[in-house]
Amino acid sequence: MIDINKALDPKWWSQSARQVEFWLVTLFVGLGALNMIIIDKAHSENLFSLALLMWLTLFSVLWDRRDALTFRSNLFSSVLGGVLLVLILLRNIEGTSDFSMRLLPFVGTISLVLMASGVKSIKSYWREILISGLLIYAKALSIFLQSINLTLFTAKFANSVLYIIGFETYREGYFVTLPQGRIQVLGACSGEESVILMVCVAFLFFFLVPISHVQKIVSLVLAATIGFLINVVRITMLAVFVNAGDRQAFDYWHGEDGSLSFAIVSVCLFGAFCWFAYVRNLGEPSPLSKG
Repeated sequence: MIDINKALDPKWWSQSARQVEFWLVTLFVGLGALNMIIIDKAHSENLFSLALLMWLTLFSVLWDRRDALTFRSNLFSSVLGGVLLVLILLRNIEGTSDFSMRLLPFVGTISLVLMASGVKSIKSYWREILISGLLIYAKALSIFLQSINLTLFTAKFANSVLYIIGFETYREGYFVTLPQGRIQVLGACSGEESVILMVCVAFLFFFLVPISHVQKIVSLVLAATIGFLINVVRITMLAVFVNAGDRQAFDYWHGEDGSLSFAIVSVCLFGAFCWFAYVRNLGEPSPLSKG
């Protein structure tokens, strides 16, 4: 907890300003704010959400480990970190691209670690460095999902769900046809963003709650499955609205607000699973420890 009285004391600020920890935190906050501003100006809502979750998790992990961090850099490490930081900042300020926005947190974190603790201590920051690469991992996952044609899987599953609940329907490629209309499952409705969001949430969860490797695998698979299936439910609903001729309902649930609602449902379902499966049992002794 931060002591409010200390925070309002000018002497405390004067003492803090002479500490490496103070400047490290300040630079991390500035780097995060700059990254968020750049992404916001690029009007990339999905990337903004992932970046926000990433930075919050990164700050949380840094704060929890603040007493265990070492600050013993040297001239070479400081110069190398400074050069890397200047280069990645210039790359983002002069010309913003999707890749440069995703690369900024990763390179920026490595730069600040080098400046604060040096090359020899960089391995002690492996958690922060892994977290800072989240936006890059998300892009790699996006490429993978496109390569397996997730859109076609979504169309097939939605068609099957419609058939199970009693609709006379058939599928032709990405088109799902009902008696009174049809829908086309395009890339934006494939569930790619939902799956990426859920996998990223699960990945960040690993750094906040200690769980086993098996539990991590289960969590990743479950998160991806929840993201995919919840999106299938959304596509099924859209098909039902088209069949009923309800254009207003279709437009709402097909738009950003409707899509956001389903994303929230996905995160809540995964959060509920993590709470009941992992979090609520953290403080309880294991059966083996009982006499």
